[in-house]
Amino acid sequence: MNTDVRWFLSFRFFTTVAMQMKITILSYFLYKLSGEAIALGMLGLYEALPRILLALPAGYQVERMEKRKALAIVVGSYFILTLLLYLAMNYFQSNPDILTEVVYISVFLMGVIGSMGMGASVALFSAIIPKDRMAQYSAMSSNAWQIGAIVGPILGGYLIKFSGSENAFLVVVFFLFIALLSILKLPKIESQLQNNFSIIDSIQKMKEGLTYVKDNKVMLWAISLDLFAVLFGGCIALLPIFAKDILIIDSDGYGHLRAAMPLGAAITMLFLARNPIRKDTGKWLMIFVGLFGLATLCFALSRSFYLSLFILFLMGAFDAVSVVIRGAILMLETPDHMRARVTSVNSIFISSSNEIGAFESGFAAQMLGTVRSVLFGGSMTLLFVTIAWNKAKVLRNYSMKG
Repeated sequence: MNTDVRWFLSFRFFTTVAMQMKITILSYFLYKLSGEAIALGMLGLYEALPRILLALPAGYQVERMEKRKALAIVVGSYFILTLLLYLAMNYFQSNPDILTEVVYISVFLMGVIGSMGMGASVALFSAIIPKDRMAQYSAMSSNAWQIGAIVGPILGGYLIKFSGSENAFLVVVFFLFIALLSILKLPKIESQLQNNFSIIDSIQKMKEGLTYVKDNKVMLWAISLDLFAVLFGGCIALLPIFAKDILIIDSDGYGHLRAAMPLGAAITMLFLARNPIRKDTGKWLMIFVGLFGLATLCFALSRSFYLSLFILFLMGAFDAVSVVIRGAILMLETPDHMRARVTSVNSIFISSSNEIGAFESGFAAQMLGTVRSVLFGGSMTLLFVTIAWNKAKVLRNYSMKG
């Protein structure tokens, strides 16, 4: 592993720790403040909308920029907004309505600037790794994210308990500072688009990215499968409710619940980094997404903290297969000059499945009740996997070549 890859993994790890701490702290804080499931859903919606609406123009803009600069802008903006959020949580303690609005505005702005993050990250990472080892390096990058996603929630849960939600944000600021320093150690990756900016050209380039994904049926089915699985099958957004009202545990137990899925995913990805699934890749993708749906149903019915931890661990392991395969397909099937645009199209699906999925979970829990909403989501995941198995033969028969 060369030095550039190490610095990239450092950036990825510390950014993930910070952002996972952020969502862990804010989710617990907002539910404690409001006591309503919809507040958790709105948290996801405010971050998802700008990411989805700006994904295509952001991808085009990233392709025109030097990639290290683009990443530095994203993480630097996260740093400033998190610091302002820390100040607001201390200053507006006596006015919960204003504080809630500040939280939503801050998350929305993070979504705006974060729309550039995935495209710049993938484009830079793809430029510094060997092309013949993309599957293995994709797993390593995903694993850096997963390890950060383990550390962030656990640390966030303990900090909520021992220092309060407000002071916990200072640690988030610190980790973002380390991530920013890591970015500055990375090499410059100049833009491959040298022509002058024009509105017509920007629309054409964004259209090319959409068309490429639409025409590549393997990629389209893979990211669609992930979209519907997590859009309906996700229950992470509702963990503050499960922790406080169903499992009856403290904030440190809540932090462990949030970390259980990333832990399962990280262990799985360590295995996949050395043993990538090259044969019958598409079939295994569908099978593990189906297992994710079944585990979601089991989690909804669990009333034991330790059983819930174990089920979430399994959900993370099953989801890891999808993440690694989809990431490898994205890098293997996309030409270098279109990587940021195609990644931005993919990020629309990712934002839809994660943040919009959080909104769906919060809204469904408000309407149906927490347990029934998760049972509904798991059932919808299984339904879509069944449809994909019968309709998506191109994905079902896909095997990786790289």
